[in-house]
Amino acid sequence: MKVFVKCIILCLVAAFASACGAGGNEEGVGEFGIRQLNEDSPDSDQYVLIETNRGNIKLLLYKETPLHRKNFVNLVKNGYYNGQLFFRIKKNFMIQAGDPTSRNAKPGQKLGETDVSYKIPAEIDPTRFWHKYGALSAASLNPAVESSGSHFYIITGNKVKDSHLNNHEKKYNKTIRRQLYEELQKPYQDKINKLHAEAQKSAKKKSEFNELFKFFSEKADSAMVGREFSFSPEQRTHYKEVGGAFHLDGYYTVFGEVLEGMDIVEAVSLEAYDVHDRPVKDVVIKRITLLENENANQQTPAE
Repeated sequence: MKVFVKCIILCLVAAFASACGAGGNEEGVGEFGIRQLNEDSPDSDQYVLIETNRGNIKLLLYKETPLHRKNFVNLVKNGYYNGQLFFRIKKNFMIQAGDPTSRNAKPGQKLGETDVSYKIPAEIDPTRFWHKYGALSAASLNPAVESSGSHFYIITGNKVKDSHLNNHEKKYNKTIRRQLYEELQKPYQDKINKLHAEAQKSAKKKSEFNELFKFFSEKADSAMVGREFSFSPEQRTHYKEVGGAFHLDGYYTVFGEVLEGMDIVEAVSLEAYDVHDRPVKDVVIKRITLLENENANQQTPAE
């Protein structure tokens, strides 16, 4: 939904500049050796190949999520993911990677707590890009607002019933309304804080305070008209007959999908794992490379 698509480009540029300007011994080299290599990234779909010790996975990165696509391409060009592990797996849910400390990690070591320092503004539109079987999505500690700079996951998921989808629609629409409510209040925050303090001492001010919140509530209800989210017939059929992770829709950015290799993703998701959800046998990303097009078999070398 547009209400959640907060593509604050200036903030992203500043974050990238900070990340690429700190922690390196060489000018332009940032944390984990990351350089900003794709300033002229084309406005088009991008195809990438993940080579693992279990097999290969071909991905499509959507042009409609340019911030996430460009960032992922840049990390691939830097060789950031090469040698890392899929450090977290969940049967009937997903497999996850992106922790740079997973490279050569000791057996049993807890992973997943290290990330690049910058975040990416959310690019969420669950009416177009949703957590279907094979979806590629960005992890986040601040759902619906920003994404991790490097952690990603691939959905396997489970089949669900209409009742599950109905409940999520209700939950997500409440989230949309709350977001609208908070946005409406922002310009009046000083007034609200002052009136709140006065309301503790005056019955009249308390009444004014309640009227003000009634005003915002009515405004939020009005703003919700035409914005309510509902799963499309295609989404409902897919989630019921194929599977996915419907409960993540609206909260995390889906920025691509698997084109080939879902058998590999499925096999990885079913492996034995420890108390930290880490596969007992390491699932290694040998390398991720760019492809010239969807049908390419040759990889484009990293810059």
